[in-house]
Amino acid sequence: MKKIVSDLLKNRNVEEGLKEYPKNFKKMNCEYAMIRLAMNYYTYYTMVEEDNGLVIDYHKELSTLHQVIEKIFGKNEEVSGEDISKVEDIRKNVINNVQDLTCYVDMFNVYEHALNRVEYRFKDEEIPADYTDEALTKKLMQFILEDEDRMAVNQKISQVIGQLPLRLTKNKFYEMLAQGMSIYQEGTKKSLDDFLYMIKTTSMLEKTDSMQENYPHLEEVFDAFKEVEFKTISSEQYEDMRYNIEKSSEYIEDTMNGYLMLQEIINDLLLVLYTKDSEEENATTAVCEDIIKNTNLLFLQKFPEKSAEEIMDLFVQLEGCQEELYPKLTSFDITDEIQKSYQEKIAELGLSEVYEQVYKLPKLNSDSMFIELDAEDDTEAVSESYVMEQQEALIQAYGELFQNNEKMINRAVMSMALSELPVFFNNISELQDYIYNNLSICTDKAEKLACIEILNGIMEA
Repeated sequence: MKKIVSDLLKNRNVEEGLKEYPKNFKKMNCEYAMIRLAMNYYTYYTMVEEDNGLVIDYHKELSTLHQVIEKIFGKNEEVSGEDISKVEDIRKNVINNVQDLTCYVDMFNVYEHALNRVEYRFKDEEIPADYTDEALTKKLMQFILEDEDRMAVNQKISQVIGQLPLRLTKNKFYEMLAQGMSIYQEGTKKSLDDFLYMIKTTSMLEKTDSMQENYPHLEEVFDAFKEVEFKTISSEQYEDMRYNIEKSSEYIEDTMNGYLMLQEIINDLLLVLYTKDSEEENATTAVCEDIIKNTNLLFLQKFPEKSAEEIMDLFVQLEGCQEELYPKLTSFDITDEIQKSYQEKIAELGLSEVYEQVYKLPKLNSDSMFIELDAEDDTEAVSESYVMEQQEALIQAYGELFQNNEKMINRAVMSMALSELPVFFNNISELQDYIYNNLSICTDKAEKLACIEILNGIMEA
């Protein structure tokens, strides 16, 4: 495999290399995926047993996964295109549900941001006698600049910007937004689109078509929030909102954790389905098959050959296998280079369909568990007119959002959006002035107390 990779990178023996690379790369991926599937599938079983079932209602999806695993590992049947399609469809459904939940997370974050600013209306506390805006500004600047790493400094700036009291006009906010977007004129559409997605989700501008249908109880909670006027919010309303945010957050966290576990199994299983035809039978894959088969029988309650404890004992034989395989897998992954250099040759050799699967393998092995398998990065350079077009559309969306929400929510949206912008200060003095001015202009005692507490919490974390 080392020679195949070396030759392809040096444009030597290309035809032979392109024919041999998929089989060898798939063989390595298959063994690695078998180990991961064995571990994750069994772990999921123990979690379900301990928790008497997870929060999420995806019994249909799980049933299909169990059936496919039973067919491949229990009955030793060959992988079919139908098996792959079933699992790919489940994967897409999980991604859609996670996107729905992500929208609600961002919406609740905005309301929690606003709710934090009114907490001290219902507490008998005063701003400390020795407090000054100058002293807090100095402390924040020291906190930000104590790191030498530029990325760490920028992260701290974003944290602080997002929690300062905010008194911006809409036009000034749009101006800062435009300034932040302007840096993408030198980049790609992919970079700009990623930024737009991130800023929209943060600002409650990103909605999915299925979120209300899939999570009606979360929508009901959010609808109730929109009826509350923060200017006149009562103690009872505050406590009710705080309780509902806490309960909704717990539900979302539990559901997300369940989907993360499920997605790991789906990705591992897809890797196996894509590569099973290249499997090299050895001691490692034999143990994995034993674990997966018996875990599947436990799920299906079909009298497994081994108990859960006996299955657990088999993992001793897999110790170190994953760690040994992974470096080889990454060093032999030249799929990006192949895709850039040899697409025409691959088509000429009739290998396009094979390589479509090969290109998906590194994605399924990546840390981005919910990555779209068929999406291609748009590396086209972005034009100034495209940036302006997106900027105008974004400002219009913000305008409609601000019109439909009250001041406290709009300030929360602006704060959270500004914290996601590329750092927009030209020098340290501008940053210091921004922090001091926002602190000094805030005359709302409750909001200021909340901001002081949150900012001190950031520095002490």
